[in-house]
Amino acid sequence: MRVMSRMRRRLGLAGVLAVAAGGAWAVVPSASAADAPTITAVTGVAEGATLSGTVRIEAQTSGQVDRVEFALAGPDSVRWTERQAPYHFMGNTGATVPGWDAAQAKEGAYTLAVRAVGPAGAVERTVNFTVRQVAAEPGGDQPRPPAPSPSVSAAAPAGNAANPSVSNGVATFTASRTIDKFTVPNSWSQIVINAGVTLKGNFVIPENRTAALTISGKNAETSRLTGNGPHVKDFSRAGVSTDATFKLTLRNYTSINPRFYHMWARRAQVVMTGMRYIDDRDGYHNNSDGFSGGADSTIENSFIDTWDDSVKLYGGDLTIRDTTILHNGNGAPIQMAWGDYGRGTATLDGLTVISNSPNHYNQGVFSWAGGTEADSRTIRIVGDGFTRKVNPGMKAGPLYVFKDGVKNKTIRIEGGVCSVMRSTAANTVHGANTSGNKVIVTGCR
Repeated sequence: MRVMSRMRRRLGLAGVLAVAAGGAWAVVPSASAADAPTITAVTGVAEGATLSGTVRIEAQTSGQVDRVEFALAGPDSVRWTERQAPYHFMGNTGATVPGWDAAQAKEGAYTLAVRAVGPAGAVERTVNFTVRQVAAEPGGDQPRPPAPSPSVSAAAPAGNAANPSVSNGVATFTASRTIDKFTVPNSWSQIVINAGVTLKGNFVIPENRTAALTISGKNAETSRLTGNGPHVKDFSRAGVSTDATFKLTLRNYTSINPRFYHMWARRAQVVMTGMRYIDDRDGYHNNSDGFSGGADSTIENSFIDTWDDSVKLYGGDLTIRDTTILHNGNGAPIQMAWGDYGRGTATLDGLTVISNSPNHYNQGVFSWAGGTEADSRTIRIVGDGFTRKVNPGMKAGPLYVFKDGVKNKTIRIEGGVCSVMRSTAANTVHGANTSGNKVIVTGCR
């Protein structure tokens, strides 16, 4: 039975990648040619070029542009969205020098698709290039390792003084190591996990922090943060944990099998982009919940495959774009609350939920798991911004679930396709001893 479960999970992941690739390039209807976005140039890489180091790729645009989407395909794959000019592939956050480090990529042929999207339409341009790592000339100068930082945090073990190396507030982990429960110094502005590096443990961000922090990987699949030990109900053991009120950016790495949540930052404005949250333990009691951020948070270009709730709509308004969530047997893709607390509206602008259990779901796509006081949550769907799929051999999960004992809760749906979003006896589960719960759908088509 365990072997079959693993096979199903591999099937699920393969299906997700295909769906994610298709979902990100949905056609945007044209509204006004006068304001149509245009890509005037893609700088930093030429058609047919051979790359071996850091390249600063920028999409230069005209017209009204809401966002620029980058999709790199080849031996490595990366998806990235920029919503503010300058539109650099892999961004330019704070002190981070914009650029994609081809030296960390696998050799081979690549295609970078660049797509500018605005209210009046969308336009795409592609560029093809090759990555080839250049070895040092015989007898020539060999690359030197980075010099140890003069100001490494005391949180890092003495034997790893240069891992991470710290320069101008940017801490870079260059080799795999155990970090256990690592307290992030307030002097750091960014943490970088190099390609091929696995950190075993979790990051704790002090409650008194106010300055923005970015945790990023050089490779979405091989830059990894993994739990160090068995499951424990301790928020300080979440993959990234904080009670601080600040801006937290998480991008382009994989969080796998954390000891508790993948991230817990209920007071922070979280920008999560290009992330992969995975629990492959197939357990019903891991509490491997995915996202729990504060008001005005964003999830985009990400993949979530947990065995608990994927997204908590607790801390305030949340936007989800171009993201795929596997709906496993345990947990809700979007959880309203497990009691009488929380608030927020979730705006869905490209969310795909894929049913991935052969016979049982204990939560719906949208679930309310506890509480008896009158309360409501709103799910706002932008255009075709919500899609449901079922993996081969799997059973479609319920759309709405009000768990046992839940009373007086309202899920409001704005937009979407009426035939999909309306609550019916077939897609809605009311648990034992429930009353006063309802789903209200308005503005659908």
